[in-house]
Amino acid sequence: MEIEKILVSDVVDLSSIKSFFASDKDSLIQLIEVYLSDTTPRINTLEESLDKVDYKSVKSITHFLKSSFGLMGISCLDEIASLEKDADNNENEEVIKQKLNIAIPICKDSITEYSIILEKLKAL
Repeated sequence: MEIEKILVSDVVDLSSIKSFFASDKDSLIQLIEVYLSDTTPRINTLEESLDKVDYKSVKSITHFLKSSFGLMGISCLDEIASLEKDADNNENEEVIKQKLNIAIPICKDSITEYSIILEKLKAL
């Protein structure tokens, strides 16, 4: 199976990573492994803010995620950027929780999708 056939998704926009890494399987694998290892624990920490918002953590994590989400084609980039501003401004907890409830499932779907893509790439 070719790399191009693996890099297909209805969940994430793969155009950026295709344009940079489509012919380099090893770099793709490394990129996805780093994305998964960096993103998964951060999303778990954001989930904890669904109970009690930790403004410092939300701001720090969303700031970190903005850069990787652009490259990795995650569709909640606007929500993540908005969450960073809201946390920085100590916005009402309910506002932050509403946005987290939108962003977290999208993030989890991207983690699942990239895990599947990673396994297919490794099997090549």
